[in-house]
Amino acid sequence: MNNLLKLLFLAVLVFLFSNSTHANGIEFEHLSLKEGLEKAKKENKKLFIDIYATWCGPCKYLTKNVFVDEDLGEFINENFIALKLDGERDDGLILMEEFNLDSYPTLLFLDTDRALMRKIVGAVSAEDIISGGNAALHPESTKIYQLQQKYDDGDRDRKLMSDLAIEMLNEDLDNEEVVAEFLQLFPKADLENEDEFIIFCIGVTDPDDARLVKFIKNIKTHAKNHGDMAATKVIMMMFSKVVLAQETDDFDSVHTSVEELYPAYKTAAEEPAELEELLAYFEEVYAQG
Repeated sequence: MNNLLKLLFLAVLVFLFSNSTHANGIEFEHLSLKEGLEKAKKENKKLFIDIYATWCGPCKYLTKNVFVDEDLGEFINENFIALKLDGERDDGLILMEEFNLDSYPTLLFLDTDRALMRKIVGAVSAEDIISGGNAALHPESTKIYQLQQKYDDGDRDRKLMSDLAIEMLNEDLDNEEVVAEFLQLFPKADLENEDEFIIFCIGVTDPDDARLVKFIKNIKTHAKNHGDMAATKVIMMMFSKVVLAQETDDFDSVHTSVEELYPAYKTAAEEPAELEELLAYFEEVYAQG
């Protein structure tokens, strides 16, 4: 093969390789956050950001197995400027602090004013990312938007408030106000209903609340209905007791509280930790208080 043919052959290979690369998967730009926002504004797009850590396994999984999806790439490339930012340095670290992030990977959808439109945490599927992106582009079509609109207009239907609280939880949004109002309006939560059980677990935190006493008495039933979620609530109660012990400077009550609640925890947990492990853990929590 003469030199001209070799050059033509190499040129064709480069062309094919570059086109297949751009046709498959997300085209991440090598830009700073500021540059990405400027380009998004110029091209009338939004910003999609993968915040990762170099040591993070799920982050590498996304890069290798998810971001290469052709449908996902077509969707993101058409509607967003895509950036990869290390969450432990520079712009990535700034966003971690700005949006109070604590997990890798975290995927952010931002508008050109840098406002958060949507957030996805973890190694999710291409379909999940497309769904999140569509929700960012068309918030009015989402369930949480429609529920929030009705709530803001004064609708206090029990099912609506329950659905809104759970949707906010799923979207990692602050649902404290909705949960508190739900429990005020409907103090006797239906603990057989999974959503209301979750609201109860989140919202009823006073260790002396009579509803928690009743919860412990019926722990076997709750464990049967809700599995490890019941055990998690008992652990949350232990945390509350430790916080109270910190406030009153009463270390002895840490052991007393954990030991009192341990039988309920052991009943509810599918694979319970040993009492000694929990005591050591909560001693550490108390010491860090």
